[in-house]
Amino acid sequence: MGVVGAYGPIPNAVKFGDALNKGLTLRMNQTPVKRQWPRLFEHVRNGHLEPREMVTHRIPLEEIAEGYHIFSAKLDGCIKPLVVPNAA
Repeated sequence: MGVVGAYGPIPNAVKFGDALNKGLTLRMNQTPVKRQWPRLFEHVRNGHLEPREMVTHRIPLEEIAEGYHIFSAKLDGCIKPLVVPNAA
């Protein structure tokens, strides 16, 4: 089973004083992933979701640097990449 999430920098590394001085608005939230798993799996079982259709790119582990570049630069319609481990 994989890990779901998008994690940013360590919270204490964010300079809130700088954000305040720039007049930035910060919006943050956490998703209760463990609580949502049963509902998600039910949607997959019932055919409402097809996980294969959500993955836009498959990136071999040995090409992860290029894959990260494609994802971060939003090239080639890359929205949800899947890192594929070596077939060793």
